[in-house]
Amino acid sequence: MNISKWFIRSDEILSIKNFYLLNITSDITNDIETDKNNNYWKYCSFDEIKEKLLNKYHISQETFIVLYTKEKLMIAARFAWLLYWIGCKNIKILIEKIDPSLFMRNFSQISNLPNIPLRSNVRLTCDQLSNEFLSLTTKFIDVRTYKEYSGEITGYSYVHHSGHIPNFQYDPLNGIYGEINGDITWNELEEYLKMMSKINIYDKNMKKIIYMCGTGWRASLAAIFAEVLNLADTITVLDSGWFEWSERYLE
Repeated sequence: MNISKWFIRSDEILSIKNFYLLNITSDITNDIETDKNNNYWKYCSFDEIKEKLLNKYHISQETFIVLYTKEKLMIAARFAWLLYWIGCKNIKILIEKIDPSLFMRNFSQISNLPNIPLRSNVRLTCDQLSNEFLSLTTKFIDVRTYKEYSGEITGYSYVHHSGHIPNFQYDPLNGIYGEINGDITWNELEEYLKMMSKINIYDKNMKKIIYMCGTGWRASLAAIFAEVLNLADTITVLDSGWFEWSERYLE
């Protein structure tokens, strides 16, 4: 288990000469995931996301980016996964409470990002999903709650259809990725990772895991945890999740 692949302690930041410390709020993530037609949490194009990252947040491919949140951990995870998809090289999520003023560092104001996503296989559209069903070495996991998966509720005021996507298996952790707070301790993080590693839905023969939830936030945290645990060669998030899929195929 390589926790440091994605997470960092506050005391470890002191050894980094230049980094960008960014507090991720739900408003920031909502803004990044709103397209030009004001559709929220639907798949946004690379160019739309890149433009906002460059102009609003001065994100650079080379910058050591440290994200933290005072809200749910999935919010920082979602932002981190989008940066990972684009191709940023150094992304960490800060664990444990900090005083941001103690860790301010200068960072390059020269923002540059690649012209295409450098890790295109970690983010999947609903249009691409049907081709994935042909693979015998891919595991499809729905990390929503059981009530959402079973169709008892939609889980969102703006999602009009309930149910689940065929081929996706229910994750018995019952939507836990949406409940983890951003101010958890390192020990608590380790316990959540151990909990994930013990569930029996993972097959060592699987080469690829595709996670989904309602829109992609919980699935992004599940994907990051899976990378830490090295559960498959390729970890992918179905972007826009049940929200977009249900509107495309159930209306």
